[in-house]
Amino acid sequence: MIDAVVVKLFVQEGVDAAGCAQVHAWAEIPEVLAGVYLSGGLKKIRRLVESYFSYRFSQPAAKRVRGRWTRGEPSMLLNWYRIPGLHGRTLAHLGRLRSTATNDVYRGYLEILGGDTVEPAAVLEHRPWPEDFGWVAPSAGEFDIQSVRNRPPYLGVFETRVQRTPAGCTLHLMLIDFPVARAGRGARWWQQPWQPMTAVPNMDFLRVEIESVARAAGHAVRFEASRVPGTPAGLRAAHVATPPAVHV
Repeated sequence: MIDAVVVKLFVQEGVDAAGCAQVHAWAEIPEVLAGVYLSGGLKKIRRLVESYFSYRFSQPAAKRVRGRWTRGEPSMLLNWYRIPGLHGRTLAHLGRLRSTATNDVYRGYLEILGGDTVEPAAVLEHRPWPEDFGWVAPSAGEFDIQSVRNRPPYLGVFETRVQRTPAGCTLHLMLIDFPVARAGRGARWWQQPWQPMTAVPNMDFLRVEIESVARAAGHAVRFEASRVPGTPAGLRAAHVATPPAVHV
């Protein structure tokens, strides 16, 4: 008989007073499955990011959105005609994966560079990056002082995090400080349940990812999902270099 493992899922999302979307979805993974994530290190983070931005984990979402990688940077494209290989506008364009780790936390970040769901005014304002945002510095071998001086305006980040807990680990997906388009097609697209990096696809990804790990280990999974009220605090609101605190 296959053992059933209970995994608790949580999601919290909203738009803050500055018009920036804050989305936090996470799974509390018990010790019996946590070893896969805690022993994978930054390679595991990269695999999770690549899997997410392939956008094939949800059939309804995949019918409307396709992921494309160019020079290590993912873009999420609207599939206008639902014909493979034929895509429309760019919903979001992100930068290359940046990673950092300690013994207990593995984190990967992708900078938001643009897309039709970004509020145009946020790009024109050239919002400066948070002062304590050292963890988005270029990786070794990629440092270019000129590109740092001329870096694009701060449009938020998408973070994937694995964090050790006394009971196992938590797997987080976080969209932080994303300035959502307030009008036009971008605003309408943002309201759709298939919109990348929002609550519905993030929860779908967590289910598919954890279920795959459990199946390989010979376990069945029972998910318990909850929505946390309120809007997560972004980096600017909290004036810290870490996303909202983990709920355990």
